[in-house]
Amino acid sequence: MRKLPRFPLAMLLLAALLPAQTAAPKPSPGESTLDEPAASRLLLQLNEALQGHSQKKMLDLFDLGRMKEGELFKQHVSSFFAQAESIRAHLNLAGTTTENNQTILAVDAEIEVEPINGALPWRRQEHVLFQVANNSGQWKFFDVQPRSFFTTAP
Repeated sequence: MRKLPRFPLAMLLLAALLPAQTAAPKPSPGESTLDEPAASRLLLQLNEALQGHSQKKMLDLFDLGRMKEGELFKQHVSSFFAQAESIRAHLNLAGTTTENNQTILAVDAEIEVEPINGALPWRRQEHVLFQVANNSGQWKFFDVQPRSFFTTAP
């Protein structure tokens, strides 16, 4: 019986750990600003939720209780997902700023939606601002402007 080298086992272990790198960035206790690598990971999660057509994963990234009119935003997102057959999104971090202990992510965003009703696909490109806060040890969005970016066809 031939012995397998240990190298492939180490590679398997490394490959198993790689998906953890895209997990939600965890803030340190009391941390009130989000660095750019962590912001990019948070946007990657949002992108994956959109493209994976997972309304739950998307909404889990938002602090709806802290968001002004959070329930209305949730209803808009629900309607958006219900009317979309498929979603392709590109979210590129253009920069971050911190104002009054709140981190704001400036994002060049593009979304392309193929409607469920067979209508023609539509595309939206906008500069979107996300406000992010440390919510019980996890970064969450608590505002997005314009909110219309996550609504139905223009």
